[in-house]
Amino acid sequence: MIKTKGTLTVLLGRRQISTGERWSLRYLAQTADVPKDLVYRLDAGTARYIDLQALARLCDTLECSIGDILIWDGPNGNA
Repeated sequence: MIKTKGTLTVLLGRRQISTGERWSLRYLAQTADVPKDLVYRLDAGTARYIDLQALARLCDTLECSIGDILIWDGPNGNA
């Protein structure tokens, strides 16, 4: 099972440290051209469906990998 980590706020914080720009989750959604509801659900760790193209745009915008946003919870509940 794939789960969200709920770390978009942390990734935005890292981005702020490296660039000096402070982004909100809403601005991230707008910049990455993804639905803001998806961004909020990913940050809360409650997303059930994730469009792979939207995920790729988020990763490109945040300059991160998919593993920074999602975790694999193996078939036995082990990561």
